[in-house]
Amino acid sequence: MAQNHFVRIIIFGALGLCFWLFSPFLKSFFVAFLLMTAFAPLHNLVEGRLIRSNRLYPYREVIGASLMTLALFLVLFVPILFFVYYIAMHPDEIMNIAYTYQTQGMRLISHLPHSFDGIREIIATLILKASEYQAQIISTLAVSLGNGILGFLGALGEMIMIVIFFFFLAWFRRPLTLAIAPVVPVRRRIRQEFVQDMIATTATGFYTLIGVAVAQGLAFGIFISFFDHYDPWLFGLMIAVTSVIPIVGTALIWIPVALNELINGDSLNALIILIYSWAMLSFFIDNVVRLIILQQINKLFSHGRQSINDFLIFFAIIAGLTTFGFWGFLLGPAIVAFTVTLLRMLRRNHVAR
Repeated sequence: MAQNHFVRIIIFGALGLCFWLFSPFLKSFFVAFLLMTAFAPLHNLVEGRLIRSNRLYPYREVIGASLMTLALFLVLFVPILFFVYYIAMHPDEIMNIAYTYQTQGMRLISHLPHSFDGIREIIATLILKASEYQAQIISTLAVSLGNGILGFLGALGEMIMIVIFFFFLAWFRRPLTLAIAPVVPVRRRIRQEFVQDMIATTATGFYTLIGVAVAQGLAFGIFISFFDHYDPWLFGLMIAVTSVIPIVGTALIWIPVALNELINGDSLNALIILIYSWAMLSFFIDNVVRLIILQQINKLFSHGRQSINDFLIFFAIIAGLTTFGFWGFLLGPAIVAFTVTLLRMLRRNHVAR
């Protein structure tokens, strides 16, 4: 008995040291693991096609992992590369937009009614103070810009680590499963049910988010193409990217667009953009269409089994995005799937007794 306790202490100590050693990479590893779980149905489909080819059969695991990693790379980095390319190719247009906002804002302030003279004086005082402390303001903005660039590079490095971990997890997923499964002290049927629930729930959250982002990007891109001076591809992609941001979401794009129309004197266009964007993006697609996509994908991945409730997954995605930020769309459903599967296991054991 004493020997068994000693072995357990050694095992837990070794695991604790491993967690301590790799603690800077645990978040990236866990997100990569959830992404690998979300890609599992597609990965199985690709490997099933590769099995039919005698020439590609010996390399099916590395080819399947490479194709899934390429798909993940496109999902994560194509929007970033597009924005960088657009800014690099249109620097004058970006500066003109900023200058237009400044001049139109000053013109709007100068035409305020006499009842707003107090506000006009406050703004004029702020502008005067800004000109006096111009050097300090520029230095502060430079520091903020530097911190923003460092934060962006940190997020980019984290994404690269996630892609690397994803590739190796997808490549060696079968050996890892065979090595870990015998250690888990539960019956095989319960392990299989747990894995199936995790795959179904995580994949449902991931593909629902992608579907909603595509739907919102297309809806706004087609809509904005009827207005002058807007690139539908750029604004559609910006709407798709901001759709994953909690609380504010796509309003980060369509509110400035409506303000631009208002500043330029097109109040009717501004009203149309506000009404359409709120009704179509923030209400219809973000609530009704999201739930429809979630139900269909959940039904597809559950394969006739008892699946987790659609509304529970829906609220898990929303809560995950609100709590954890961008990666919450994976963490939220994964936590819910883990909890629900444990409750089912406890209920079955109770009924069996």
